[in-house]
Amino acid sequence: MERITSGIESLDSLLGGGYARGKGILITGPTGSGKTIMGIHFLYSNCSRGKRGLLILTRALLEDVIFQSKSLGMDLEPFIGSGMLVVENVFQSRIQETLFSSRLGKGLEVAEKDRVGTVKDLAENVDIVVLDSLGALTRTRNCVGNEALSKFDAIYSILARRGCTSLFLMDDRAHCQHQGFADYLVFGKIELKLREDTANGKLLRMLSITKMRSTDLSGEKLFFELTPSGMREK
Repeated sequence: MERITSGIESLDSLLGGGYARGKGILITGPTGSGKTIMGIHFLYSNCSRGKRGLLILTRALLEDVIFQSKSLGMDLEPFIGSGMLVVENVFQSRIQETLFSSRLGKGLEVAEKDRVGTVKDLAENVDIVVLDSLGALTRTRNCVGNEALSKFDAIYSILARRGCTSLFLMDDRAHCQHQGFADYLVFGKIELKLREDTANGKLLRMLSITKMRSTDLSGEKLFFELTPSGMREK
């Protein structure tokens, strides 16, 4: 099976060369565990190799992601400027829709636009995709499990048919709230964990590959740290 780099050398070694090309990988973890940084590694490394990318932001400002990528020495802005990396800023659109609805006196609850059709249009001629985050793709207040599952089924199917290698980032709280609705469909799943190191009181970061089809997994956990240049094995 053809592999595509994760952008993190030690993770590629555990995966037998990287993510399976054209497949979808779910990455879960608590806030601050490094999910977005994993997405930046993936986008930067592969756009640098000439692959076309799509970044879908559902709960982050684009300027914050660009600032973070620059601070890590993996500047995504040139790829966005050249069209090598396309950005669908769902979060910013949601803010604008909410403000517009509020001015009309309709309150802050806005019926979100159907994003599936947008993904279908943008995913054409794209090699790699990062969706940050999956949990916020639909409104969680009134979004029952079947609704979230149906929307993810459609998006996953579209990206798979396009042959996109896709990362779906999801916060642990949203993952639990939606009862792990995405786990069964994805080709692979990586969990990020934060624990306190009792020896020094600092946070201990680890990564485990809990699911990865067509891959010989050792079960080994990867302990890492977040450095000024991104994720590095500890």
